[in-house]
Amino acid sequence: MDMVSSCYPLHLSMEGDTATEVADHSARTFSQVVFIDIPQSYPPSTHVTCSYTLTAAFQPNPRDWVGIFKVGWTTTKDYHTFVWVEPCLDVVGEQTVTRQAFFKDYYLPKDEIEFYQFCYVDSTGQVRGASTPFCFRSPAEQSLESNPDDDLLVITTQDQVEQSLREKAEMQKELDQIRAENETLKSALLREQQQAASLKGQNEQNEKEKAKLATELDQTKQQIEILRSSWQQQLKENDHLKEEMVIQMTKQMEIQQGGITERRERSSSRTSEEKYDRAVQKINQLKDEREKLKEAIEAQSEEISKLNAKLREGERELFKAKDGIQLIEVDLQSSRKEKERLAAELQRLQSLTYNVDKMQRENQDLQRRLSVQETQQSPSDDLKFQCQTLTRQLQETQDKLAAEKRRNEYLQAEMQQIRDQLENVCKALDVEKRKSSKFELQIHEVNEVLADKNITIEERESTINQKDNQITLLTQEKEELARENQTLKENIQDLRRLYTEPPTTPAEPLYLPPDDNAPPASTHVYETIGPEDEESLVCRHCRESFPGITQDELDQHEQCHRVCPFCTMLCDDMDQATFEDHVYSH
Repeated sequence: MDMVSSCYPLHLSMEGDTATEVADHSARTFSQVVFIDIPQSYPPSTHVTCSYTLTAAFQPNPRDWVGIFKVGWTTTKDYHTFVWVEPCLDVVGEQTVTRQAFFKDYYLPKDEIEFYQFCYVDSTGQVRGASTPFCFRSPAEQSLESNPDDDLLVITTQDQVEQSLREKAEMQKELDQIRAENETLKSALLREQQQAASLKGQNEQNEKEKAKLATELDQTKQQIEILRSSWQQQLKENDHLKEEMVIQMTKQMEIQQGGITERRERSSSRTSEEKYDRAVQKINQLKDEREKLKEAIEAQSEEISKLNAKLREGERELFKAKDGIQLIEVDLQSSRKEKERLAAELQRLQSLTYNVDKMQRENQDLQRRLSVQETQQSPSDDLKFQCQTLTRQLQETQDKLAAEKRRNEYLQAEMQQIRDQLENVCKALDVEKRKSSKFELQIHEVNEVLADKNITIEERESTINQKDNQITLLTQEKEELARENQTLKENIQDLRRLYTEPPTTPAEPLYLPPDDNAPPASTHVYETIGPEDEESLVCRHCRESFPGITQDELDQHEQCHRVCPFCTMLCDDMDQATFEDHVYSH
């Protein structure tokens, strides 16, 4: 077998006239560039320089390149590395031109077992020349190899051939098992991807629900702040109404105290007294209603405090849900990383399967060629070398298959762990969903209670407006009484002036001197209402004096103040949050 034909790629080995035509065409094209002085091996980790000769029939192109191919290549895309050829400016007029190609050690193959060859490829992708095979070995290893000039005879028995066939059958079975396992891993990866996609959708839905709950919480907080401000405003209005009523009562009492003497002189004063009694009764009735309103406001404040506690509990639950969602996102990220790692392992297994198939095809071709050589009884050096290469490749393939078996077992164990983790993540998601539904129910209940409280507050406001109208009416009645009293005073002054004028004839005085033995005049029931005879009560917090109120009313006033239970500081001007911070600071 000549050198050129021994360097052809394996896919050119055909039978019949077609194989002969292809071989002749390859010989014509490959002979246009001839590689010279190619050794059998190059030292590893060193730069490599190859020399080649361009014939006169070949016209080079700047886009031509020289590549290193593994023996058995099928297309020009199977190169390991390549370099562009040097531009040839002195080709015209010369029969042959010798050039060199330089390869750096970083891009050279690292495998010391495989054989390679140089190939010259033109700009159209046609191979114009190929070198003899060579390998990358150290000189010590090269010395151990047999001398190619020695005549060796390789004898292969039928038992060895059958054993090789059995080993190839076993390898084929193992390859089928690896492929089945690869298919299983692919299906498992698809399921994991579907589960990851579903988990992603669930996380997005949880995020939307979380945002919705956050907006509802903000609305609830705003409603509570509005209720709190309205409640404080109602307290201020009640205090203002109380002060106005006290002032009006004091003025009315003073007016009635000044007009008691005049009312006793005329019987017409009885009507004003009855009106005053009715006014006092209405004032007492308004006081009772005011007490009821205060009790209702206190109950409402307790309800608001309970709602605040529920809101704080809801916020804590929301924070817990956020933490759970963050943990689930971390688990999803780890699952994605594990999926990427498994995809890389699958790709590596596929490449290994392709290499094993390629090696199997090479072994079949070598086996066919070996059988041909046995029938001809003329073994060559190339066949001996290929037999040795086949033996080494079989041993390496067996080692790789054993390693891949262990790798597959490890991958299956990891897949089981990932499944367990995904089941735990699904369980955690179910728990978070139940918590979210419970929290939504609580928010719904709080909203219903707030709606009821809003209706109650509107009813209270309407009641207060009615009481304001009643107070206005009472004020008008008091003004009418004051005008009547003024009219009575003017009439009394006119009568006094008539009686005090000197008469034209002496007459008896119209009144009798006071008798010391006469019983004292009866005391009027309203003389005890005067402010000078009553004791003024003082608030122990704001130190304000309130004449004409009872101790219960003073206690209710003191309860309206916001006082720190630790330092007894008056905190009426603080809002609820500032007051709580002040109390917690102790």
